[in-house]
Amino acid sequence: MTMLETLREKNPGLPFYSVFDAEFRPFGKVIEDFDAAALIAACEKAAVMPEKGVSYVPDMPALEAVEGAFDAVKLQLRGEGHTQIGVCWGYNSTMQCMEYHRASEHNIAVSDCVLLLAAQQDLEGNDLPAGKVKAFYCPKGTTIEVYATSMHYAPCQVSDDGFRFIVILPRGTNHDLTCEKPDTKEGKILWAVDKWLIAHPDAPEVAQGAYPGIQGENYVVKY
Repeated sequence: MTMLETLREKNPGLPFYSVFDAEFRPFGKVIEDFDAAALIAACEKAAVMPEKGVSYVPDMPALEAVEGAFDAVKLQLRGEGHTQIGVCWGYNSTMQCMEYHRASEHNIAVSDCVLLLAAQQDLEGNDLPAGKVKAFYCPKGTTIEVYATSMHYAPCQVSDDGFRFIVILPRGTNHDLTCEKPDTKEGKILWAVDKWLIAHPDAPEVAQGAYPGIQGENYVVKY
């Protein structure tokens, strides 16, 4: 049985696909001609697994300093746009939140993992029915673009070893805000620079001030 078949069997209540399936096309695309080997090797060394939970840095010097890698990412993936190379890594199996940006996000799977995605078009104001969420298996070594219209959050692991996931965005994204949030409907969910976030009512982020906008099940990915 393949990993995808196992995930489908163990998560019958969650639509499960691969990023290589046609169902991923509304959310993003696989980039098959980008050489990510050096970045993957650097990430495996630099992103030391935490004791528990998830860690994230929007820009990791050890990755941005890999010879030739930053220029390749900036040109090939970002079209010479402003670029930062960060990492999300650790241990996670639960949806918890959904976020979106104004720009596409590029990711490199340093380990096998699962992405839980939903479309901004399915938002009802600042609320999202959990039934709109789909799961996508992303094998190690895969480079993807996740469109700006795709809501996402920390990947879910598919082994007890956790996950590592390179996150490439415009420079400054996910840094702390320097101004007051605008007094608008969308301003209520502005969480960081170019980052709008809603949480499931059971998510710990609610205690930190996140809007509890995900209605329904807080999915847990079993593997």
